[in-house]
Amino acid sequence: MKGNILGDIRAEHDVNMLENSFWQTTEYKSLLESYDRCIIVGRRGTGKSALVHMLSKHWENRQKTQVLVITPVEEQIIGLRDVLKLFGDNYLHIKAGSKLAWRYAIYMEVITEMVNHYKLKNFLDIHSIQSHIVDWGSRRNNITRKIRRKLISILESDDKNKSPESRIADLSDAFELDLLEEVILEAAEKGKFQFVLFADKLDEGYTPDNLGVAIVDGFVQSVIDIKHILKEKVIAFAFIRDNIYRAISKNDPDFTRNIEGQTLRIHWDEYNLFNLVCNRLRVAFNSNVENNTRVWNAHTADELKSLKGFRFALKLTLYRPRDILVLLNDAFLRAGSQNRTNIIFEDIDATAKTISNNRLNDLHKEYETVFPALERFTKCFSNEPQEVTLNIACDLINKALDNNDVSDKLLKQDLILSDNPAQVIQRLYSVGFIGLYNDTSSSYVFCHDGKDPDRDFNPDSKLLIHPCYLLALNNQNIGLNINNAEDIHDEYDIEVSSIDKEFRKQKIGTLISDLNKIAEGHEEQLDFYSWVLKSIKVLLAAELVNIEITQKNNFSTISATNIGNKDIWNEILNEYKCSEVFINIYNKQGLSRNDYLSISDKIFNKDIKLAFIINRDKDNNISKDTELKWVREIYNKKGILIIKLSSKFLERQLSKSRNPQKHDDINKEMKKLIKTYTNTWVNIKKK
Repeated sequence: MKGNILGDIRAEHDVNMLENSFWQTTEYKSLLESYDRCIIVGRRGTGKSALVHMLSKHWENRQKTQVLVITPVEEQIIGLRDVLKLFGDNYLHIKAGSKLAWRYAIYMEVITEMVNHYKLKNFLDIHSIQSHIVDWGSRRNNITRKIRRKLISILESDDKNKSPESRIADLSDAFELDLLEEVILEAAEKGKFQFVLFADKLDEGYTPDNLGVAIVDGFVQSVIDIKHILKEKVIAFAFIRDNIYRAISKNDPDFTRNIEGQTLRIHWDEYNLFNLVCNRLRVAFNSNVENNTRVWNAHTADELKSLKGFRFALKLTLYRPRDILVLLNDAFLRAGSQNRTNIIFEDIDATAKTISNNRLNDLHKEYETVFPALERFTKCFSNEPQEVTLNIACDLINKALDNNDVSDKLLKQDLILSDNPAQVIQRLYSVGFIGLYNDTSSSYVFCHDGKDPDRDFNPDSKLLIHPCYLLALNNQNIGLNINNAEDIHDEYDIEVSSIDKEFRKQKIGTLISDLNKIAEGHEEQLDFYSWVLKSIKVLLAAELVNIEITQKNNFSTISATNIGNKDIWNEILNEYKCSEVFINIYNKQGLSRNDYLSISDKIFNKDIKLAFIINRDKDNNISKDTELKWVREIYNKKGILIIKLSSKFLERQLSKSRNPQKHDDINKEMKKLIKTYTNTWVNIKKK
């Protein structure tokens, strides 16, 4: 059996598995729908690089869109530290210099792409920025190397006695950022192009000190600024680890004002992880089974069968894709060594100790900067019961607060500042090491986002060490039991993840309410066309690209490119030759024969065999005496199938899309609807 049957845990090392099994999470949909949140934060193994790959692939399918993926190089970042030391020791000075440098670097990467683009180079004022282009170098060199070299050429010629403040001011002049912005905007507007940048692996060469944090902080600030300065002709997304994000929030006094509201947090729950795993099982074992539980049961045995078995496996993880994939890959490898294709409880149990050690080490590394005493405090719980009261936990913490044996300055400071054991417990809760019992839900609640908790801890509070750490703590009495898996409920802080829960819900809720304010008829038809366009962009953000609208006298037409990345849209692409999708929109109830003929005439010479009409009807049903006859007439004469969608159908789908578990419901409904047309209403006989 293949070593990693469910694929490599690093997205960039197993592109084929990633693309064929990718599960579209709420975060993925949110990033397609809006540029509002351009800083994406996630812990190790939460799929940041997978998101970068799939988002860049999606945008590459858009017309007049150029995609750039920026990944710093470790050794050059280390070298960059030496250069940025010239800005002094003040965090804000280093951040300001770093922001200028990264902004210049991103501009020059965009300009380099323009220079090498057959069309855009004709709109680029090369003459005015010739010196910058020559100095910057070719595309094959990494961005970090080029900006380091540029900084050296500017700063090393300076007077050594020049103040950091003067260096920063002079750097801005040397970069000529205003000129570069003017040139980029002019070329992008004339060429009607948009550039989308993704910055990944910003932890390469990262050192958890003021200088290291300021370098990443500067990059983050430049990404936020660029979207506004370049009027969304250039947009950028930065993907950073949670520990670095927390370090920035701790060091940057402007964090709340400039960064916090631009952030999207990556969260995983049982539903999304189950879908991810089942998608990978389908690809790995070439399965066509649609039901997730049946897919899981087909490759598991005994106690691991059913969702309860999956919950048990998930209990040993931190609700991250990497964790569950490592666990299941190892389990399948063990099963293969015993000539089995199904995994059993013993396969999971055998790999649990290694997984537990890895998870605890990851936790220590991830928060070593903002929580230096974390490892010391987690060791307090070695060989202790899995469940403890707050009072017992405080007694254990008190033993660790004695710092007489500590020589490390940061660790000693953290211990001195942590003089209140209850406060330490709250910090351990905030990083997901312990959970708090919730009487209302009769379950343990864990936080995995590193945010300071707002939950109340009292002396009688019951705490639980997260099961994924128990074996690493040498607790032999953890009672790994599938029946207990359901006692754990992982809660993600709604305030932090507002983009995919509250913020997204609010935006969709506003869109839904807008429909009821639009009257039918000619007078408000433009408002209705705009509403349908927004709704289609939200509901089919991952399926259709290059969505445009053309207005006529009594209707409008939406045209879009179908990238065929879902079963139904792949069927529409291949069986109905719809690489381009056309939708006519009417702000009225009831359609005429001419309305149906109009859309069929439009696509007849394009060899497209399917199109849509959207109007203000209450449902998607077509009238037997009129519409059904017209649909059959057009199909029999031209071989074209016309599908009617009602505005109420779109409204219902928008409402469902507010629930992360139902954001893909529209594709299921579209599949059913087309099946109804072909099997019942038109009775198309497939060859």
